[in-house]
Amino acid sequence: MTRAPTPTRQGKESATPRIKDDSLNGAPLEAAAILKGLPDAVVAAAADGRIVFVNVRAEELFGYPCAELVGRPVETLWPERVRERYTRNMRLYFAEERPLRFTTDAWGLRRDGSEFVGEMAWGVVSTTAGRLLLAIGRDISERRTEEARLRAVAAIGERALAGDDSVSLAREAVELLPGRLPVLGAEVRQADGSPLASIGIAAAVKLRLPLGGGHELLVMPERELTEQELNLVRAVANTLGTALMHQRDEERIRHEAVHDPLTGLPNRTLLWDRLDRALARSLRDGGATGVLFVDLDNFKDVNDAHGHAAGDAVLVELGRRLQSAIRPTDTVARIGGDEFVVVCEQVDESSALALGRRLEHAIEQPLLLGELEHQLSASIGISIGRSDRDALVRRADAALYGAKARGSGSIEVGG
Repeated sequence: MTRAPTPTRQGKESATPRIKDDSLNGAPLEAAAILKGLPDAVVAAAADGRIVFVNVRAEELFGYPCAELVGRPVETLWPERVRERYTRNMRLYFAEERPLRFTTDAWGLRRDGSEFVGEMAWGVVSTTAGRLLLAIGRDISERRTEEARLRAVAAIGERALAGDDSVSLAREAVELLPGRLPVLGAEVRQADGSPLASIGIAAAVKLRLPLGGGHELLVMPERELTEQELNLVRAVANTLGTALMHQRDEERIRHEAVHDPLTGLPNRTLLWDRLDRALARSLRDGGATGVLFVDLDNFKDVNDAHGHAAGDAVLVELGRRLQSAIRPTDTVARIGGDEFVVVCEQVDESSALALGRRLEHAIEQPLLLGELEHQLSASIGISIGRSDRDALVRRADAALYGAKARGSGSIEVGG
């Protein structure tokens, strides 16, 4: 590379100096010896951009022996993508009359072509050998990498607090690990063994970290991880596990707010919401919505004869039977005691009656709990309509009373 001459104040080209042991700032001590002993890398360059001094740590950092670096252009130590900018800045530093002292991050280029980022203290200093650009610093690439890893883990926690769904959080976690660590694949596996999110995972899983609730984080490293790398995996697992637990708690709270605690069926709140939605679709798409009130005829006898625990067990089993008797698009809810309500869409009187008979048949089947067999029946009131939820419910309730008046196991359609 042809170097442009750097004019001095007298307009003459300056020769490339070399630092002597007592040259810096005219110090009586052996200045070069002090710089050689610093725990950080030291590089000094003259105004023409040639390196005049490196210490042992600089040799180790850049991968060159001292004899090979001294006399070379300092831009040898800079990646090509930043070389022009750094060279321009160096000229500006030397052009300043006042002393310069500052600290910044800078990119370096090793002999093997690899790059690193360094935290560098820069300064143009006056010495008996002339003005020199002195750079003292250390490789902070690993620190930067670790900080980026921690920020990525923290981002998962922030997204969890913001309400991101569990699939998105799990996907982000399994993408983070291969991107930040020597890891071939990772997977978040659910309690039932199915993957919630997976990337590059194979049979040879070496790390399994529990996430709570039966979930696991599976990791397949390409080599044995260092303790620092393992700490990152643990941090991901802890953050993800906490996030998933928080979401499970929220889902449980939401579920409990709209479901019957005994049978797990929708409660009155969710039932009315489903009915409102069904009626809205009836108005928009046509067809009618049916409401069936189901009231057990002789349930009080179970409680009186066998106690409330037996009564609860009967209600749980009846809830399962009613659920199996309806279509997937229908809703069966328990609204209190021994009362159930079914909402069904796209029905007429005939199909609503057929559903009522299926419910009645499911209830009438002998129910064996422990050594006790229970025989139950129910009265069912039906109403059909396309709008006015309250009116539809009142008609179904009135039909139920009519059915009960006719005797056990009766079904009646309201007008």
